[in-house]
Amino acid sequence: MHQQSALSTSPPSPSSQYFSPSTHRQRHSFASFNSHHSADEDDSPLSRPTLHQILLNQGRGQYTLDNFGAFLQSQFCYENLAFWLASRQYKLCAQSLYQSVHQSVPMFNLHAESAQYLNQSQARAFSDLQRKMRAILDTFVLPSSPHELNLSDAVRCRLLRSVAEGNYHPQVLEQARESIMDLMKCSSYPLFVEGIAAKRASSTGSAQSEKSLHDHDNNSWRHKAKHHFKLVSKMLKRSP
Repeated sequence: MHQQSALSTSPPSPSSQYFSPSTHRQRHSFASFNSHHSADEDDSPLSRPTLHQILLNQGRGQYTLDNFGAFLQSQFCYENLAFWLASRQYKLCAQSLYQSVHQSVPMFNLHAESAQYLNQSQARAFSDLQRKMRAILDTFVLPSSPHELNLSDAVRCRLLRSVAEGNYHPQVLEQARESIMDLMKCSSYPLFVEGIAAKRASSTGSAQSEKSLHDHDNNSWRHKAKHHFKLVSKMLKRSP
């Protein structure tokens, strides 16, 4: 990838706050999302889940990650959700590696320069993490990538430059992650909520037909997501 200049800031050091295990209690697979079919009795604006709760699949009734994914597919922007999930999984993998290595190798900070202190097994694990990061860049970040995100040039270049300099700390993804989160919060999430509210308002006598439509949308989303993550899996197998 083409790089123009080096970052002036030093690589961020992993911290216990950033790698807080409590942040990741509920994990979800890329390829499968559980749907909850119970109906919400109270669907007032105050009772609706936040976007973050939906992304963690903590919403009730139709406010599920599965339905949100199907909605994003219908809006041709499901890459935003796929990137959010990919970056979250990467953070979990980085957390696991750092915690398993840091006690015996305190100099290791998820930067390529600190790999010289790792033993053979640890180095292989770090190499796997590096491949995961490059798969994310190849899939979502590089210009003309298969599922290119709508990122500003500044955010995109900063991310690519950081990785090119050898920084594989998940913090380097954070600005892009926040940008995509803001994009979903400002556009996709309100439309998703409004769509559910509109369907509820016109659901009298058509509950069964709506269920069939949602099932069709969700199956379509799962099929497309499965195909997409096969692509990511192939990229992860590439040699560094």
